[in-house]
Amino acid sequence: MTDTSVSVKSSEVTLGSDIGISSAILMKDVYLSLPEKQVSGEPSPLSQPAIQCEGGLSGPNAMVYITKITNRTPDEVIGHLLSKNPSLISSTGTLAFHSVILTMSMQMGDPSTTRFINGTIDIIFPPETTILDYSPKDKGTITAIIENGSNAIAISPGLVFLSSATQGSNTPLAPGEHRFGIPIGQGEQITGTFSKKTGYSFDVLAGVLLEYQGMPKNEHEMFWEIYPPMPPGDVEREGNEMLAVFSFIIQTPDQVPPGITVHIEGRVKGKLWGMISVKGSVVLQ
Repeated sequence: MTDTSVSVKSSEVTLGSDIGISSAILMKDVYLSLPEKQVSGEPSPLSQPAIQCEGGLSGPNAMVYITKITNRTPDEVIGHLLSKNPSLISSTGTLAFHSVILTMSMQMGDPSTTRFINGTIDIIFPPETTILDYSPKDKGTITAIIENGSNAIAISPGLVFLSSATQGSNTPLAPGEHRFGIPIGQGEQITGTFSKKTGYSFDVLAGVLLEYQGMPKNEHEMFWEIYPPMPPGDVEREGNEMLAVFSFIIQTPDQVPPGITVHIEGRVKGKLWGMISVKGSVVLQ
């Protein structure tokens, strides 16, 4: 990877529950056939091994589209980080520095019966990788973007999150700027751009953003809490994708790609099954 290039890798992750798809479909059919006065409550969850069937997801399941975007961290950003970590200077000749952006788009399998409540994301780099910096560090950053109602997010080379104007696939590219697509659903994608000078821009409507807060667990692991915007909890987000964007600067042994493992666990709620946990994992090299 050159200093001006960007690597984009995407994957789909199913977040499954203990309620099988076939069972969820049967439960929904029964629910819809009952008189209205008999379905005002919330039955206890039914637990059964997952059963795959044709027709995609149903019930308290979700599909997550994850994209890892990587570029070489600019020298001036590395210099600033090393000035805060003098112990790293003697070994920089055998290290590579990468900026990593991780986007996560989540869609409920059946938004008419289930909504997202909150969740956690564990991000694990290999033991030989060190996280030097990450952003956003608190939920206020995303809150400000949501309140601004922007239609794009900009991330500077130093990982500063800002509201931005949309670029769009028809916007002329500036010299040294790269454009790429990010899957956010079946047949859906948003536009991203990268420039070594200005960083990243993503065409993301503020209305689909989740709020989140990150906490380091050690030098190569992060833990994030994710949840709908405030006021939280029971705010309906039916039919909408939910998007989160995370960023990191890491150091790895030279010529070693910045691999990453992502574990996602969420809580969803529905009139048919009450509160249910869903989870899934993916490895991106």
